[in-house]
Amino acid sequence: MENLKSNKEEIATTLNNPITSLHAEKTKKKTSFYNTFLFRNIGAISFVTVLILWEVIYRLGIINPIFLSSPIQILKVGYQLIVNGILLENLVFTLRNFIVGFVLAATIGVSIGLVTGWYKTAGKAFDPFLTAMLGTPRIVLLPLITLWVGVGFTSKVLVVFPAGVFPIILNTMSGVQNLDPNLTRVAKAFGASPIQTFVTVALPGALPQIVSGLRVGIGQSLIGVIAAEMFVSTGGIGYFVAQSSANFNIDRVFVGIVAIVIVGMLITNSIKWIESYLLKHRID
Repeated sequence: MENLKSNKEEIATTLNNPITSLHAEKTKKKTSFYNTFLFRNIGAISFVTVLILWEVIYRLGIINPIFLSSPIQILKVGYQLIVNGILLENLVFTLRNFIVGFVLAATIGVSIGLVTGWYKTAGKAFDPFLTAMLGTPRIVLLPLITLWVGVGFTSKVLVVFPAGVFPIILNTMSGVQNLDPNLTRVAKAFGASPIQTFVTVALPGALPQIVSGLRVGIGQSLIGVIAAEMFVSTGGIGYFVAQSSANFNIDRVFVGIVAIVIVGMLITNSIKWIESYLLKHRID
């Protein structure tokens, strides 16, 4: 009983002591700050940790330098290639092919997806072709495209286009087909014409799926343009990586890979920004 009474008195003293309470509050806030910081930056922390481990493995010579470069070495070689203009020249070459092909794929893909999703007959008629192309690696068309138009600018655009257009069609079509039927009923009840219903209900309702299709299309289109440059091109990041690999220049290979990854991330994040802006505008 005496021990219990003593503990109660100690607790009461602690609670009544403003200095002790202030110290406990500061400790709690500090712990909460660190937990929040770690949670928000766990991705960056893990990325930096992997880079450090990668550099250590390279320095210790665990893996043959012929097969693996190091982050520091990649930065050095990348800086040299940027200064002498080689990397930027190949990037511009690749981006030109990609942008033209992807803009065509996005424009035509969204248009076809909206029509085939809104009109069921058109969707059923187009479905076999869509299924066939989605199940077929579009890169197999490269020899045929090369035979038709040669190895110039047009061939790369024609490889990028089918690589990106079919995922965009599929997602757009699914977005329109999966609309809440109550929305179209309400529009019709208020006297909206089919075109008005399509513009005010189908298009905004399918927007998240359209953006999702654009994201998938970006990845597929980048694969297409890089593969085309590796086999039928005299420029571009794909050509740069293929030539560096043939010459066993692993540092330049990694620089090319990192450049492709950065470009893909920047384009994908741009699409995400557009999505957040459009959806926010639609809600507001």
